[in-house]
Amino acid sequence: MRVGPWCWVLGLVVGAAALVSAHAAPLTESEYGAGDVMLAASVPGAHPIYQLWPGDGKRADDPKKELKEVFDRRVKNVSRPTVMWMKPENPNGKAVLVFPGGGYGHLAARKEGSTVGEWLNKQGISAFVVKYRVPRRAGVNAPLQDAQRAIRWVRANAKEFGVSPNQVGVLGFSAGGHLSAMTVHHFAKASYEPTDDVDKLSCKPSFAALIYPAYLGKAGKVADEFSEVADVRIPVYIAISRKDKFHEGVEAYVPVLKKAGVKYDYHAYPDGGHGTGLGGFPWIESCEKWLSQLGE
Repeated sequence: MRVGPWCWVLGLVVGAAALVSAHAAPLTESEYGAGDVMLAASVPGAHPIYQLWPGDGKRADDPKKELKEVFDRRVKNVSRPTVMWMKPENPNGKAVLVFPGGGYGHLAARKEGSTVGEWLNKQGISAFVVKYRVPRRAGVNAPLQDAQRAIRWVRANAKEFGVSPNQVGVLGFSAGGHLSAMTVHHFAKASYEPTDDVDKLSCKPSFAALIYPAYLGKAGKVADEFSEVADVRIPVYIAISRKDKFHEGVEAYVPVLKKAGVKYDYHAYPDGGHGTGLGGFPWIESCEKWLSQLGE
């Protein structure tokens, strides 16, 4: 395992959750942004929404913190990232943070977010739909900051949410799949300065599912940011259509996992396309099986 200079937190990983005093307080409806309003209304039931960062929920180092969030078929201009908690009827202790895709320009937060949360809930998995910051910011990796913070935040509140801090995984679509892979390969690198006790916890995901992930490589070569594996103990599931334009990048990425000895489950389907959410090709069947076997 390769350990970065900032990852003294890894020594605390999971037992440290009990040492962090964090109480998640949901936003009121009057505090919702346009994307939160859409998410809350997109699926049946009451699902509390929380902001990820303390204070006003915006990072002081965000060069686009004054953006006004809108929903126009997709969630756009996010400056205050949030998480929607979707609790299953019979929780099994597993937690999955869901990262919608959208090319880092917007978020397909229903098709690749809240409806995915419903699917996870049916399996007994607690879902946390992450509305991370888009579009991209120059000089600041806002999506990775939000993803690392979200993993820590769920761990900090694991008892309240009824999940195991040892079973906090990520699942992402397209750009969200790329972001999920970033959390796997770069958990030992600081993407932001610590803000509070939550940031004392590890941001290493327990497992990762990458659904038609984008930007993993091109021209037969894996992207530089994925050329090394930080911890071979993180199991990875990958599903994509062979007709997807990002299939070539996945084909370049999988050998990196294989060479490192990562326990991975790769499915390339002959039909389907990109951006299909739960449909397009039958990945959900193999993914459900993979999720059910985690921890065995």
